[in-house]
Amino acid sequence: MKKKRITIVSVVLGLSLVLGLGLFLVGNTPRIIGQNPNFDGTAAEEEGYWYSRYNLGNLVMRSGLGGTFMPTPEMIGQMVKMADADPSDGDTAMPPQNAALLQSVYASGDPHYITKLNVDDFGTQRWDPNTFDKTVTARAMGWTIMKEVEWAKQFHVDDHFGTPTDNFGAQWRFVGLVLSAEAKMQAQYAINNLMTQDGLFADSNGTLDWSAQWVLLEAFSDLGATLQADVVPHSGTNRYADPAGGAMFIAKATALFDALANRQPADGEELSLAIQSLVWYATYADDLTRQNAALSRVLSLGDELISLTGGDATQQGFRIRGLIEAYRVSGHDRFLTAAAKGFESLSAEYSTYTGIFRDQSTYRIDDVATIMGALNSLKLFAGGAVDQDRVEEIFTGFYESAVDLSGLQQSVPGKTVAKGTFEQGHPDIYYTYPGIPLPPMAGGKYGVAPVFATEVRFDGSTWTVTDGRFDTAGAMHASNEFIWFHNDEVNGFPQPAIKCG
Repeated sequence: MKKKRITIVSVVLGLSLVLGLGLFLVGNTPRIIGQNPNFDGTAAEEEGYWYSRYNLGNLVMRSGLGGTFMPTPEMIGQMVKMADADPSDGDTAMPPQNAALLQSVYASGDPHYITKLNVDDFGTQRWDPNTFDKTVTARAMGWTIMKEVEWAKQFHVDDHFGTPTDNFGAQWRFVGLVLSAEAKMQAQYAINNLMTQDGLFADSNGTLDWSAQWVLLEAFSDLGATLQADVVPHSGTNRYADPAGGAMFIAKATALFDALANRQPADGEELSLAIQSLVWYATYADDLTRQNAALSRVLSLGDELISLTGGDATQQGFRIRGLIEAYRVSGHDRFLTAAAKGFESLSAEYSTYTGIFRDQSTYRIDDVATIMGALNSLKLFAGGAVDQDRVEEIFTGFYESAVDLSGLQQSVPGKTVAKGTFEQGHPDIYYTYPGIPLPPMAGGKYGVAPVFATEVRFDGSTWTVTDGRFDTAGAMHASNEFIWFHNDEVNGFPQPAIKCG
């Protein structure tokens, strides 16, 4: 009898411990604290798509977080016509009321609204300018330009958003045109106001951020190539075509590439960003000699990444992301082997119960961008060199924990807001994670915009948003990596036409 009582007590204590930790089991698989049973890898990919769209749209059309410009009525009218060839078909574009289009973007700001929200009036969705860090950084400009170009491509996918002769999607085809115009304005602003005499780009306060140079190289390459293309992917046309503008931005990319010719990246982050941007430049440069030089640098910088070891999850993420790029364009197994070893280290630190990594309890939005980008690249390109089931588990669990459960995504609009009716047919969890508030209920007198916070922290049992400000560079970096979950439509992994090494 005594033995039986001890057994029962042990079981009760064991169950209490499990319940106290907030764990539960599905089959024999432990799940992370607070996990929603309906959340899976597909939900993470789809949420990433929408969170990317929410963050970009609120920054560059609503927030006022930067220097603004207003297109002429004639330009707006032309965009409407380009988006919709038949206004009488019941579907036409309507320019948003009181939009704040940005020609420059500021470093950060508090995303609390300053007046009562009206979803149809972008003027009610401004943020308090008194909270803005008005520094214009090269990194924020680069990631934002990149994000606008990538979403413009998404809005040009014919099978999803239709063509100008269709009776659906006109609003989003129009938005794509607006994003393309903003990207051009911002790129021109950077050239006119941030470029130094030696061809590099300093922040508006005079700071030279070396990693930002690579981000801008990537952005100029992407923008220039898109504007010069006769057609864009997944379409038979290119509404954004501007051959002269595209050639000019590719020329600026080449000038920046030349200015960086002797730059030795300082750490794993810069090495990774350099490799990624050199792949973009090598894909779209109009000079064969420089294309070869860029790819040669990819190989040498990849070898430097191989030699780096240690570091937390974010540092591992940077290395994996760069190594996969080096492998992808060269086919050299040494890069894939090193990326797989990096994933083994990352996997060893991952906790199935918390959904994060044991060696890192604080995550800035840029950290999340880096780690999710690394995991996505492993899913897409590492094949059998890694345990793909484990990659998927960490991809899903880390996203749910660090983005949704943490409060990193601070609010989410209703399912019918800022979407076409043809986009609203999926499960609710694809658009928002249960429990994330609507913008008006997210805090303060009027609410918080549906954007990322800067930083979150996990203390072993509870998540805390430790910095609720909007960090433009980090948020746009994450928004790029998140839309590239869908590389079958918007491909963030371009392939140079020439052989690498």
